[in-house]
Amino acid sequence: MKKSLRNIPITTRIMYVVFACVTGIFVFTLFMSIRYVYASVAQQQQRDLQMRSEYIQSYLRSLYYWDVVLTPAQSDGLAIDLRDLSIDMQQDLHVYDLSGELLASSSPELFDGGVLSRRMSMSEPVFNDEHIALCYEQINGHPYLIAYLPFHNGAFVTIGYIAVPYYLSEETRKAEVRDLLERLIPTYLVALILSLLFSYSATRRMTAPITMMEEKMKRFEIGAKDNHIDYPYHDELGALVERYNLLVDRVEESAEQLAKAEREGAWRTMARQIAHEINNPLTPMKLSVQKLQLKRGTDGFDEYFDKTTKMLIAEIDNLAHIAQSFSTFAKQPEVVTTEVDVAQKLSNVITLQRANDEQIPIRYVGPDSGVIVRADNEQITQVFVNIIRNAIQALGSEEIADSKRTNGNSPDIIIILNAVYSEREIQISVSDNGPGIPEKLQDKIFRPNFTTKSNGNGLGLAISKHIVEGSGGRIEFETSPKGTTFFIYLRKK
Repeated sequence: MKKSLRNIPITTRIMYVVFACVTGIFVFTLFMSIRYVYASVAQQQQRDLQMRSEYIQSYLRSLYYWDVVLTPAQSDGLAIDLRDLSIDMQQDLHVYDLSGELLASSSPELFDGGVLSRRMSMSEPVFNDEHIALCYEQINGHPYLIAYLPFHNGAFVTIGYIAVPYYLSEETRKAEVRDLLERLIPTYLVALILSLLFSYSATRRMTAPITMMEEKMKRFEIGAKDNHIDYPYHDELGALVERYNLLVDRVEESAEQLAKAEREGAWRTMARQIAHEINNPLTPMKLSVQKLQLKRGTDGFDEYFDKTTKMLIAEIDNLAHIAQSFSTFAKQPEVVTTEVDVAQKLSNVITLQRANDEQIPIRYVGPDSGVIVRADNEQITQVFVNIIRNAIQALGSEEIADSKRTNGNSPDIIIILNAVYSEREIQISVSDNGPGIPEKLQDKIFRPNFTTKSNGNGLGLAISKHIVEGSGGRIEFETSPKGTTFFIYLRKK
């Protein structure tokens, strides 16, 4: 439960707390109101009963002004007086002697039937400052309020006790509470709903910067113009927003410095790579020219001249290829996607690449046309050339060819165009049965300038990845000691 609560957004948690507090306050207020009504009704009943009792006490005092003591012989006349007074007051009345025994009652049937005891429940009432004792008694488990007063004669001598019951006390209180609830609950509900709506609105406004920071962090991009949060108030959230904006500035500054350092490092690496690639053939070319000078005028000059010039031309072509590759990578033209018949492009590339110097057979499985995708019409051809040439070079060494023949296999490349790969993509796989890519080199395979070949410059796969991803596709590979397969995924139109 604790973990689930912590997973709830902080804005929602704040709303829950506010709603709980507001609802708790209203429930507590309603509860206290009910208690207050109960207490008020009880106090009002006691005041009414006290006023009735004082009137009854005064009336009976006037009737028995000259009596010194109440005796059982007076019970019949006293009962008649109590009955008459009860009719006028709409109130039961009982009178006890000083020992607590019943002398007379306006409702003697209650005592004759055993509903009430003929002996006063309080052997000697304890009167308050107003000479009245109020308490609750029960009839068959139902409580009622009763007042005990001294029965005074004209000289204010106590000659007995008067009991005045109030049977409707509990029912009256319940009716008062029901009446209160009928009046208060609609008002309370309206006030509660308005309070909750106001709390919701206030909470949303107070936590808006937190929500804004969350959205900004989700959409944060280095160099974007709207990374900052505008919050005009100088409270705790304002301090948090100010700190966030400061961190955004620092991140962008650090990112800019890092990008600058990466660019400088990339160009330094590129310069070293170019120098290395150009320097490699220069030394043998220089030696060949010097040797050619030494052989001038000898018998084997013509033969050596032909051999040397062919080698020099090949090396010059290699240097031109290196320069072109670095120039293409440096430009990295923007990828412009259009509708392209990828099957036709692939078929044309395969037709040209089948006439490779290494004589590696290339098998193609797929249609010759009619597969339309979103790609760069010019650059997608370069992707296929780079991937296929990479496979040819992986199989082109004499050691690999001899090993395949020894094992009864021949080096080959299989290209498959799966036009129904999914609803959104087509798949092109280029597989070779070469030795695979070592595990320690697999994470570097798409890095610029990385190559395992002596005559490569390591830019072909990096350029291919740039073009494919710029078209909204992706490029992946699987490798094992039995061969490597590159997968190219392109979006359908």
